[in-house]
Amino acid sequence: MLSVQTNKYQLGVSRNLAENQRALDTSYQRLSSGSRINSAADDSAGLQISNRLSVAIEAGRQVNRNLNDGMSYAQIAEGGLSQISDALQQMRALAIQAKNGVNSESDIKALNKEFQQLKQHIEATAYGTKAFNRLPLVGDDELKVGDVDSIDAVLQNGVSTRLPSGLRSIAYIPAGSKQLDFRLDSYSADDDVQVFTRSGKHLVGTPLTDGVWTAGVNGINNATDLKNYFFYEENGYTADASYDGSELNSEGSSSYNGMTFEFSGDKHASDDYIETLTIDTVNEPLIISVVGSGAFEVVGTWNKIGSGEGSGPNGTEKGPVNITASINPTSEQDFITMEKTPATLSALGLEESSLDPIELAEQAFAEIDKALNNVLDKRSYYGAKLNAMQSAQRSVNTAVTESMGARSRIKDTDFAKESAELASRQIVQEASTSILAQANAVPEQVMTLLNESLG
Repeated sequence: MLSVQTNKYQLGVSRNLAENQRALDTSYQRLSSGSRINSAADDSAGLQISNRLSVAIEAGRQVNRNLNDGMSYAQIAEGGLSQISDALQQMRALAIQAKNGVNSESDIKALNKEFQQLKQHIEATAYGTKAFNRLPLVGDDELKVGDVDSIDAVLQNGVSTRLPSGLRSIAYIPAGSKQLDFRLDSYSADDDVQVFTRSGKHLVGTPLTDGVWTAGVNGINNATDLKNYFFYEENGYTADASYDGSELNSEGSSSYNGMTFEFSGDKHASDDYIETLTIDTVNEPLIISVVGSGAFEVVGTWNKIGSGEGSGPNGTEKGPVNITASINPTSEQDFITMEKTPATLSALGLEESSLDPIELAEQAFAEIDKALNNVLDKRSYYGAKLNAMQSAQRSVNTAVTESMGARSRIKDTDFAKESAELASRQIVQEASTSILAQANAVPEQVMTLLNESLG
């Protein structure tokens, strides 16, 4: 049937041409983007599956980075332990040398001096081994002493601060601190600075016979009173702390455990109410008190507090490290936990070890062997954790690789197939365009026939 008003041939060709054009557009998108699915209309189910796989792939990549961080943490800690192990071996050799009968007293003192320096190196290494703002070789109890804050949490560097005096711990100075200077003004009252170790050794201050201890509400008359009324764990002291005034510096310069103290002394009797204290380096935590019954003004300056750079106890984080080992970390089994492995002198039981007098060398020898075994166990611990993280990383990498393969099969363009289809559609497009021209000519042909019949 031929019709002038409705060109059904043109309509059919136009429809096919439009459909082929949409197919061409899709082919162009797939070939230019490399993706078979460029919108939900292309493959709604495939899009959902591929997106889910993409989430798993990105999670796996992040877990891989987390595991790399965890391995770095373990390697840093194990490296610190390796240095401590080397120092312990040197200390052991010195202990053996000290036990040799040909040594004179001066030889023993020289050997002990080197022995004590190696102890300081161990302490400095433990506090100096820092990974991701954590101290893996320092126990949490060594980062906070009782209820006592670090000195940099109590004072601002170089800023004058007014505080009450009394029978209490003002602050503690973490090991690793450098070049500390304090200037205390007691405003005509008798307030005296005191420095103790956590075990109760009195290093700087006034003796217990001084009136600042015995007067008023303090009521400390002897070492027993100090033990009963001041050496509490919440004040920063160890449970077995006992008073030892054998190293007390009441004025002038003194040294203990590699630390040098410069103290002005108590000038209260001469109406000089300013006290100054300088500490060059801190090799073990120190407790600071200002004993009296009033208030004082203090300015403290320092180059470094502890082994950290922030405020609070050493500026470091506490607790174990939990490394994600699964793309869906929902239970304990999905983490690799690394507990802290304290290797300070106190943790290794070497705080009091010495080679002088010679009778202590035998005891030091046994303590060092015990410490070496302790360090070896800790190094083995990190070795096992490294193996676990490497194994988890291999599993995650395998899962990521397989997920990427699955996503590729669903979402990526098959260039060979799509190129062939594009060529086919281009041929159809050209043919359809030609046919459309002929279909558009049908009404003219009808009119020609009419004219001929009417003529």
